Amino acid sequence: MEMIIITANKEVLLGSLPHDCRRNILSYICPTELYASYAATSRLCHSDSLDAQLPQTKFGEFHVTGRGETEINMESLLERISHASFLNAWQSPRSHMKIVSHERDGAVVTTKVDDLTFEEMQVQASSLSFGSITSLDLSVSHCKHGGELNRVLPRGITWLLSTMMPNLVKLDLSNLHGGPIKEGDSISELALFNATNCPNLSKVVWNNRIGGGYFLRGRDLKTLTNLRELWADNLLCDWRYDKLFAPLLSQFFDENSIIQRFFFFACNEKLERVSLLGGRYVKIGTNDAIKFPQMSLIRFVRNTPQLRWFRSDLAEENVRMLSEERPEITFVAS
Repeated sequence: MEMIIITANKEVLLGSLPHDCRRNILSYICPTELYASYAATSRLCHSDSLDAQLPQTKFGEFHVTGRGETEINMESLLERISHASFLNAWQSPRSHMKIVSHERDGAVVTTKVDDLTFEEMQVQASSLSFGSITSLDLSVSHCKHGGELNRVLPRGITWLLSTMMPNLVKLDLSNLHGGPIKEGDSISELALFNATNCPNLSKVVWNNRIGGGYFLRGRDLKTLTNLRELWADNLLCDWRYDKLFAPLLSQFFDENSIIQRFFFFACNEKLERVSLLGGRYVKIGTNDAIKFPQMSLIRFVRNTPQLRWFRSDLAEENVRMLSEERPEITFVAS
């Protein structure tokens, strides 16, 4: 079957167009069902869709739940990943992996209770590697229900993905909640993507994150030794998520606190680009979300030596003051 394009009231057979012309047309089609439909039209169209110069060929979706499954079965997941057809499908030029099917009715699905042990998973996953993947998208849809739904990724999934992607550069966790983190905990969402597993990871996007104040300390981010860029717009730090560290929130937000902390103090030395637009926190003992104080944002800028770009809710007068102190920084308001 030949595809026909109608231009200026004339019918043109798609096959009569030069290959580079067809490729340019294809480049404007998003990597969704429409792109897949084009590829299934004919052998010619299928061949076009595999052109390495097309941005769509770099994009792929990975279903972590099988057909009909309502929870993640790590055993069947590892079997699917280990299959030769799957390994071949995730070679170059594919570089962007979007995780799908890990969300049901606004909540993140869980793993089977009687699933594989960590040791069993480690044995099966030790030989798996997707070296072409440089961008991993674990984000879910934005949820208006706040903290009512479970939106924390199962640690088994983050561990498995982090061990398979040695060349990862960008990680997106947007709209996910950050689980309660205890001091010394090394299996958080971010700590798993550490310098040992993902030495090239330099950009983290975690917009609309809801979680405790422990995240502001930056200890999870510290394990990402090459982190240069952090996007955390609409960040909400809620003391109810990690009550053990709730008293420490005052160190970031209370001007009268004996100990004064600045955001991400454990990992800020290499940060160059940071976005904290719309940041809020819930004061201990209350339920009301309050905007990040100006002095907290100012303190972060003054104590982040490599910062070159900062997007936030800084007032104009504070931007002018900081621009005189740090003229090398570009300040963005929206």
